[in-house]
Amino acid sequence: MLVEQLQGDGSTGGIALAYPWPMRSPINILSLSLIFSLACGDDGEPTRPTDGTVKVWESCVWDGQQEPALCQVGLSCSTHGICSPTCETIQDCPKFEGFDSECGFNDGVNVCQPRCNASEECPKTGGAELHCSNLYCVGDS
Repeated sequence: MLVEQLQGDGSTGGIALAYPWPMRSPINILSLSLIFSLACGDDGEPTRPTDGTVKVWESCVWDGQQEPALCQVGLSCSTHGICSPTCETIQDCPKFEGFDSECGFNDGVNVCQPRCNASEECPKTGGAELHCSNLYCVGDS
């Protein structure tokens, strides 16, 4: 049995046994794998749009919350979860064939709100797909 003695200078004076190569290799591989996985992150996750970049009729919902700052200037994140054009009167709102719109009050500002048709369909706006909810076309929120 090997016994090491503590000497006055704090060292044991013993010889440290070297780990055999097969024991060192898995440790190195695991360490490097951990370092690379932490450094790379998850590239598959979507990134939040930059404030002021979300276009008309696109979703202003991020991580389940409405984010008004995402909408471009002149748009407002409506309670329907989309960046809607602001309006003073109904004439300021875009027209969609076969659909009515309203210029309605929403969080302190008037916004254009497309309404569902009799078949509970919503217009194709070129932005986020809208669906009918309580007579209004809304985005996913």
